[in-house]
Amino acid sequence: MNVNHIEQIIITKPITTAISLLQRLQAFGLQPLLFPTLEIAENSEVIAYFHNFRNTFFNSALFISPTAVHYAMKLCALNSEIWPTTQFIAQGPGTKKALMHYGFCNIIIPEKEYSSEGLLNLAVLKNVKGQKIAIFKGKGGRGLLAPSLQQQGAIVTVFDCYERRCPTPSLDLEKQLHLPKNSLFIVTSNEGLQNLALLLHFAQPMNKPDWRDCHLLLISDKMYSLARKLGHKGNIEVADNASDEAILTALGF
Repeated sequence: MNVNHIEQIIITKPITTAISLLQRLQAFGLQPLLFPTLEIAENSEVIAYFHNFRNTFFNSALFISPTAVHYAMKLCALNSEIWPTTQFIAQGPGTKKALMHYGFCNIIIPEKEYSSEGLLNLAVLKNVKGQKIAIFKGKGGRGLLAPSLQQQGAIVTVFDCYERRCPTPSLDLEKQLHLPKNSLFIVTSNEGLQNLALLLHFAQPMNKPDWRDCHLLLISDKMYSLARKLGHKGNIEVADNASDEAILTALGF
């Protein structure tokens, strides 16, 4: 993608996970706008639930996002000494980096496909019958990973460390967002894309450029299909995954 003709880049990731991408784009002389279409809230209920499993042996512990890592450490006081023989697995490089920040090492990640499918293709998650597997994630999601592992005979415990919410629609959005026709939205989840459509449908008068005519940078073919179902008519680019590196590559950097 040639960003020279793009008048405004809008990052829709939650603020806590958008900062690194924002800073890297700023280093290229760009001035992206942060417009989160997801809010993150901790799930304090996981504290008591985790306490029941603190002394349980797990063969593997899977982390689905950097946010899951952060709240696992904050709410569950998880550290590398609690399960010293457990294999720690991250869904992508950002999640691996977050685990390393907290002192974990020898972390496995998929080679390229940073998704539930990528995790399920890992050799360490094949032939898991009878194994105990912990999954640290947010509430909701696609619901693919745990059932797939259970179908193989694994004993899966899910720790929902946080939940994602749609920001409250507000007319103040109109003051925050002035869309030139050649705007580009960076969206990294189906839920974020659905919320974008909801929020901008609420905020934009008919005489403003419609988000459905703007450029989109997404991270999967499934998101591409969803965007079209939501009525998007403009250009769509698809990055290899949600990492900053993949997004920057898709942008031509």
